[in-house]
Amino acid sequence: MTSEAELLAELNSNFKSAVLPVTIFVGIEVAVGFVGNLFVLYVFLFRYHACNFRYFVLCLAFLDFISTLTTMPGEIITQQNWYAYPFPVLCKVKSFFNVYTVTGEAVCLCIIAIDRYLKVCKPFGWQIHPRPALFLCGCILVVAVAMAIPVSFLWGVSSHIETYKNMSVNVIVCEKDKKYVNSDAPFIYVTTIEVIISICLLVMFSLYIFVAKKLILGKSRFQRRTGSQRATCSSDQCSSAEKALSSDRTRSEDGYCSTSDDLTTNDLDGKINVEQPSNNSTKSNDLCNEVVIEIEDVSVVTTNRGNPGKIGENASTTIEVAIVLQREDYVNRVRQKTLIMLILTTVFIITAILYLTLLAFISRSDDILRHMDDHGKSAYFFFFRLVFINHVINPIVYGCLDEQFKKVLSDIKQYVATQFKSRTTL
Repeated sequence: MTSEAELLAELNSNFKSAVLPVTIFVGIEVAVGFVGNLFVLYVFLFRYHACNFRYFVLCLAFLDFISTLTTMPGEIITQQNWYAYPFPVLCKVKSFFNVYTVTGEAVCLCIIAIDRYLKVCKPFGWQIHPRPALFLCGCILVVAVAMAIPVSFLWGVSSHIETYKNMSVNVIVCEKDKKYVNSDAPFIYVTTIEVIISICLLVMFSLYIFVAKKLILGKSRFQRRTGSQRATCSSDQCSSAEKALSSDRTRSEDGYCSTSDDLTTNDLDGKINVEQPSNNSTKSNDLCNEVVIEIEDVSVVTTNRGNPGKIGENASTTIEVAIVLQREDYVNRVRQKTLIMLILTTVFIITAILYLTLLAFISRSDDILRHMDDHGKSAYFFFFRLVFINHVINPIVYGCLDEQFKKVLSDIKQYVATQFKSRTTL
């Protein structure tokens, strides 16, 4: 006669086989997420210019990296030991960091959406600068801890009876804690978290609608206006303007978007000085729609070294082109980083809604997983853990869309190739 222990081992083995594709998928995510987020942390800590975008990315990367060390490996252990979970403490740790990372990312992406909205739609208003951004990142991590603490009590290991081959088998699973198996407390807690995250998702969605509208409508107008300015300059003048702005292009977009920008450069005609009139014209208000600086709002004054009273026409044209190039550079950087965060937010919204919906099902006292067969559970875990994509996709998106990130990546590749070549020639 087969013993209960043997039946339990067979029951668990059958489930391991059914859920193996999901486990492999999560394992790949762990490997890619660990390496990718480690690289993101390195680049944005040591190789990226100081800006609020940098701190927000570091906050997301930290949460993602923590997930690859805790939640995701813990999920693999859970799936491979579903009916005979061996580590009660690990169950609580995994469950805590699961909620911690999801809620932390939701709040962080919500603040990023606010920041993108301010950059694109309210460039003259108050902005989130690097120091407040760093403070907000600290607050995000603290708030996420506070929201996840109840999980340490409500989730854990519990046992129940499963019928297998017409025999009763006592199984131990990592779900709700045994004290709250028949309680509504887990469901109430999950509902509360869902409401908070849903508010964040709604704020993100609403703000990015305005942001997308401004970027799409403003892009064509901006290209029409700057195109005419580019057409009036010679290649030498454009090249001179590009050199004058070479150091300026490394600057982030995190300062106030102002119609005042002092720019000096040495030209054949002498020193060029750009000043702005003391009052903003009505046209400058149009910047809110386009995140650009109108040339009509900037007075260009140039002097000639030989004759201070003579205006240098070539220098004047050059500085006008320089202002256009500076506007284009600023707008491109804002659009680029906004697109990055829009992609990350869209993926998060879709997967978070799916995750919260499925989490609500298993938080009820009548757990739906107990009524599913192994293949049903496997499908459930696949869709339930699609939320892990958020911990993997960030480095991929940065590598495709962020110019500075791509440059650092290229430098590292070149360095590795050089080192490899030098060693092979020895």
